[in-house]
Amino acid sequence: MNYGEVVEVDMGGAGANVHQRDGFARREMAANLCVGDEPPLVTVYFQAYNHLEDQTKMAIHSLLAYTRNVDHELLLVDNGSTDGTLDFFRSIEHPRKRIFHVRENRGALFGYLAAKGAAGNEFIRGRYFAAIPSDVVVTKDWLKNLVTCMESDPRIGMVVPAANYTSYYQQVKLEFSTYGEMQEAAAAYNVSDPKKWEERLRLIPTASLMRSSLRKMYEADYGFFYNFADDDLSFTYRRLGYRLMFCRDTFVYHAPGTAMSEEAYQIDLREGRETFRRKYFGVDAWTDTRLDDELCRKCMDSSTPCEDNRILGIDVRCGANLLHFKNCLRAYDLGRATLSAFVQDAKYWVDLKTICSGEVFCQPLRDLEAALEGRTYDYIILGMPLADYEDPKALLEIMRDHLSIGGRMAGRMEEDGEVFSLERYE
Repeated sequence: MNYGEVVEVDMGGAGANVHQRDGFARREMAANLCVGDEPPLVTVYFQAYNHLEDQTKMAIHSLLAYTRNVDHELLLVDNGSTDGTLDFFRSIEHPRKRIFHVRENRGALFGYLAAKGAAGNEFIRGRYFAAIPSDVVVTKDWLKNLVTCMESDPRIGMVVPAANYTSYYQQVKLEFSTYGEMQEAAAAYNVSDPKKWEERLRLIPTASLMRSSLRKMYEADYGFFYNFADDDLSFTYRRLGYRLMFCRDTFVYHAPGTAMSEEAYQIDLREGRETFRRKYFGVDAWTDTRLDDELCRKCMDSSTPCEDNRILGIDVRCGANLLHFKNCLRAYDLGRATLSAFVQDAKYWVDLKTICSGEVFCQPLRDLEAALEGRTYDYIILGMPLADYEDPKALLEIMRDHLSIGGRMAGRMEEDGEVFSLERYE
């Protein structure tokens, strides 16, 4: 528009009764203003930079073949390719595709920003936003399954599938040796199952689905170039009150490797990790979100179902193991979980509050017994090695005294050492 012009804006009933809605609903309403007529359920975003023959064509073929059962539009961004990617995008038959040609490559993030700036407010028109890298091949019902999980709870902000090549316990191994065998194995595997939905502290998105309201409110911290940008999204969305879900019931294929040189990757890894630590006041995205699967499984071995399991974590940092216990109880039909925590370091308090429905204490260890007075728990998890405490015997006695009859406590004797699991009989 030009200066001095008047632009007529028709709200069309959008935003009605907004004052009567909760914060989550108001965010959804605001995000869905002015997105055009008949917006899709999902905006699927796909960006490519070269690699037309070895990645892009196969990735697009899978998107077209296995995303038909969900209402969506397709955003295609050619981020400065020189190998015919733009012509290939033009040839794609899709009723709701939009193509953006970024003339010069300045990195994936700036390619996204350039396309978004050119499109204005209608860049993301769907209620949900799915991002698919060019080195990911999707599979049968991938998007349908992710949407099913997302729509099960308005507080779920982001969901990701399992993959063959990823990290943070999101890897699933299927047996295949060809593209066809992979798709067959994935089709058999991809059966939606809420017991396989795991709440996480952070997510590694090979592919991802998130609420557009969140994406529009906070899409990235441009202080991160590549590494730890996803960790930052996870922490931000979770601290806004949203849950992060890993859908173990859904598999996509992720090609191994990275476009960066090994030297550049390691430099960015170090810089990104330090940027994250500074931003989150000392919290480390790796060590403070570590998940100990062996500890959980040994403690829960031969457990009996309980309608509401009370779980206390002591010095469990940001609480990854607390969430893992909760996920395992659900997966094994052992009941619900109420999470509580006691930590000595204040930097963990905020993140524990995002996942705990019970009490969260932040006090010196000498106040542990007083803080837990009158409380008992079905499971007590020790996050630090027992040997690191000044008086391990006294700590174990306090833990025992606050276990319910039949309750269990578990931890490690030393860092990466043997797991101990003790049950209270009387």
